Amino acid sequence: MARVNLTRRAEIGSAKRARTRAAILDAARECYAAGPMTVDAVMQAAGLAKGTFYVHFEDLAALEAELGAELIAELDERLQPARLAASDPLTRLATATTLLLRYLAAEPPRALLAARGAADLPGVSQAVHVRMREDLAAALAAGCLALPSTDLAARIVSAICVQAAQDLGLGRIDARMVPHIVSAILRAIGCTPDDAAARTAEAACNADKFAHQLVAAGEADLPRG
Repeated sequence: MARVNLTRRAEIGSAKRARTRAAILDAARECYAAGPMTVDAVMQAAGLAKGTFYVHFEDLAALEAELGAELIAELDERLQPARLAASDPLTRLATATTLLLRYLAAEPPRALLAARGAADLPGVSQAVHVRMREDLAAALAAGCLALPSTDLAARIVSAICVQAAQDLGLGRIDARMVPHIVSAILRAIGCTPDDAAARTAEAACNADKFAHQLVAAGEADLPRG
């Protein structure tokens, strides 16, 4: 009688559980982008029995929390390296916004996920605001921010970005509008038209350089303006 390799069996079981969990998360992303999410809808989209959901997640809130954490990590991985390469805080903000909107424009469902996630997924809005406040606080300290409060500026930037993400997801606008949106954000927080235009152009160049770096590294390219 052949001996059972328990270690190998455990590895196979672990890999299967990981694939199933990933399938549930992928289905959840699609469902969440499309509208209100339910366990039934997610499992139907994943092609799995409803009971399988509770093997991997305690409830829908646990799934939403993981979706939010995934979205934050995904955006950080894409945005932070190029954003931090800019020394000027408002140019950093413009660069991050350019990268973000180009990234969302490339996949409308992802844009809808980001727009709805910013409003509803645990931690997403807070994480985004923390990153924006870093740049806005530096801009305020340097005398470059016309608004008296970084919180007010962050809410303005966030509101415009969320609306842009929704419009990108619904096909109302496309990537060609990204520089106009970035310029509008800069003007909304106090930049003059000429200053906003210059920073928007620099941000576009930064985003293009980052896209070239990704290609050189053999990673997925970011859409360019």
